[in-house]
Amino acid sequence: MVSRQSALTFLGAAAASASIWLVAPWATGRAEPWDADGLFYLVALVLAGLISGWLRPRPLWAHYAGAVVGQLAYQAIFLPVGPLILLGAVFLLAFSVVFLAAAVLAAFLRRKWRQRHPQF
Repeated sequence: MVSRQSALTFLGAAAASASIWLVAPWATGRAEPWDADGLFYLVALVLAGLISGWLRPRPLWAHYAGAVVGQLAYQAIFLPVGPLILLGAVFLLAFSVVFLAAAVLAAFLRRKWRQRHPQF
């Protein structure tokens, strides 16, 4: 059975990672964030991971799973699905490690911050 905390972390990570794909066409002019010029996708993954990890620091596995599922769900629902979807899924598995690393960093920083500011 999945705990309420795990489910909330998973859903938050899924929403944060899907929002990258939602914002990408507006921010970059490309339908997919990894097609954007520069570091948009990596920076967006880091920012989304930091926010997710700060708001819901535990459990860490739910951040990774949510990042993968959120991005895949967005692609499956809103983008045309073609034969490259499996290759895209493999890329998502790899890129979601960036999201996870940022979430881990944010969880660590939150823990340190709360030790210094216990009133929050």
